[in-house]
Amino acid sequence: MAELLKCENLCFGYGGSGFAAPLNFELQPGEVVALMGRNGSGKSTLLKTLCGRIPALGGTIKVCGTCLKSLKTMDLAKLIAYISISKAAPDRMTVREFVGLGRMPYSGFLDGRTAEDVKIVDESLELLELSGFGNRYVCELSDGERSRVYLAMALAQQVKVLLLDEPNAFLDIPWSHQLFRTLRTIAAERGVGILVSTHSLDFAEKYCQRVMVVGDRSVSVENWEGARAGGLLDWTKGE
Repeated sequence: MAELLKCENLCFGYGGSGFAAPLNFELQPGEVVALMGRNGSGKSTLLKTLCGRIPALGGTIKVCGTCLKSLKTMDLAKLIAYISISKAAPDRMTVREFVGLGRMPYSGFLDGRTAEDVKIVDESLELLELSGFGNRYVCELSDGERSRVYLAMALAQQVKVLLLDEPNAFLDIPWSHQLFRTLRTIAAERGVGILVSTHSLDFAEKYCQRVMVVGDRSVSVENWEGARAGGLLDWTKGE
């Protein structure tokens, strides 16, 4: 099975200073991997590096077999999406309009929406239980509702790789379960690979097949049994 995302000796950080030792990692189709670590450990920086928003300090990143650096912006946008709900909400843009932005890599900025675009937006809204929100303004939604809207936009983008930065940060417990169930469904049914940053160990262990832990100058990727046996999750005990 060909990997969707592959890192070889990847170094990431800011200003020439790396967060951790070089990372070697492969994300497979249908896989959901949790990204965990203390605040400030570099999780968000890693996600931004993997999608090209921050240049890597060293090593290589391949998306669907192609070097990240060689992909044009619109071609990359058809393969990988990075979602962070920490962004400010767009002013006076409806939910439907915002989710429709996910179709830009296919329809462009000025060409208008095709019937296929409309269908995909509708399906994305329905999957996140947002069908009744289409005409509401994104800026007027709660943080939890807005997090679902951002994910719906990523689904409309129909990418192969989803990079999610704490998508359940503002969700209550029932909606967090629903979110992670939806991620598992998307991965299984669409063959998407998902790397999701979260501080929710219970949800991560229940819904993600593996865990990547960004620690003190190291990044480790293991299944849950291996992570516990190797002490990678000891920091979550607060001791």
